[in-house]
Amino acid sequence: MRFSWTSVVFALAASTAVAAVPLGAHIKFADQAPRSLITGVGNALAELQEGLGVTAVEAKLDALLGNSLTKLEDALGVTFAEWALGLLDEGASPGTIQAIGEGIAMILDGAGVTAVNEFLDETTGGAITSLEDALGVTDILVALGLA
Repeated sequence: MRFSWTSVVFALAASTAVAAVPLGAHIKFADQAPRSLITGVGNALAELQEGLGVTAVEAKLDALLGNSLTKLEDALGVTFAEWALGLLDEGASPGTIQAIGEGIAMILDGAGVTAVNEFLDETTGGAITSLEDALGVTDILVALGLA
């Protein structure tokens, strides 16, 4: 059997195009939580760590979290961005601050407190095992205005 160069090049191009799309990339499973809020909060806190001002970060967090952020700040006694900056000044790792912010976003996305605490424990290597303890609130759902 003889192949022409055209058919060989076409076969290579077609196989490369098929290989470039991961199998199942277009499928969204029902148990996958949307990451946009979680990612947005994590990115906003990363910008705080990179030197973006508290006011700018607070505006981003307020746009993402809205009224829940206001209620949380009432419970904290300071803005969330100032609280996070304070933790950084005390030596908390940037990843820890992001994990806490993502934990808050996960709660707002509907994740349970136990699941969020497990996420924090795993993400921070055991440094944070409770979102409520990290924030200094007795009930995170009340602090976020969800209960």
